[in-house]
Amino acid sequence: MSDGNLTVQRFLAVIKGVCEKTRHPMPPHLTPLAEGHAIPAPSSLEEALKTAGLALDDAQSACLFANIVNLSIADGRVRDRSLVELAAETLRLERDSARDVQEALEARFQSNAFRDDDEWALFCAVLIAMEGADGEVAKSETAYLQRFVPSLEHIEAGNRLLAEKAETLDDQVARLSTRQKRFLTAHVIGMMLIDGQYEGTEAELLEKLTDQMSLAQCDQDRLLKGLYTLYNVSVLG
Repeated sequence: MSDGNLTVQRFLAVIKGVCEKTRHPMPPHLTPLAEGHAIPAPSSLEEALKTAGLALDDAQSACLFANIVNLSIADGRVRDRSLVELAAETLRLERDSARDVQEALEARFQSNAFRDDDEWALFCAVLIAMEGADGEVAKSETAYLQRFVPSLEHIEAGNRLLAEKAETLDDQVARLSTRQKRFLTAHVIGMMLIDGQYEGTEAELLEKLTDQMSLAQCDQDRLLKGLYTLYNVSVLG
């Protein structure tokens, strides 16, 4: 068995154990990784974490930690704090780095920050703009947007807003609250990274958006760090 396959199997064993513990399904961005690996959930999640912590390098451990945090969030907050603390310790995450990743991923689940149809239309319009920023629309990007909106009607409204009143988007995002800006930015970054590509046009759109919103640089850095770590499964080889 190659080292790459063994790394993936150790990673997936922990993820399957966390899915079982938190009763969350395998996240869509990990599904392709799991194909061809019939790995059951470990009998001891703690032991599987310890094994992974000894075997994975720093980048791989950080990616595993971010995915554990992602699976531990319910109603916008990490619910199994003991699991996340154990993961941070066994995977050698520094306290500040672990906190930054957790806060970034929690920001992505603050869906109650957007309250009405107009706000959700704006949310969708911005993500649709990111979706097409590289000139292509991947199935993973479309599925991402559908997964995180409360109604597909908001996507239709977002398309109309982008087609008919695109010039108003800058002013609208500038008026959002700080909490809304963090939520929106987290998803814009998620949309940017979900297809495994990171094009210059997408980075330019992200920079323009955060400038327009006057989002604090520390918030931008934290969100990009957390979401990049979550989706950076290429480190597994």
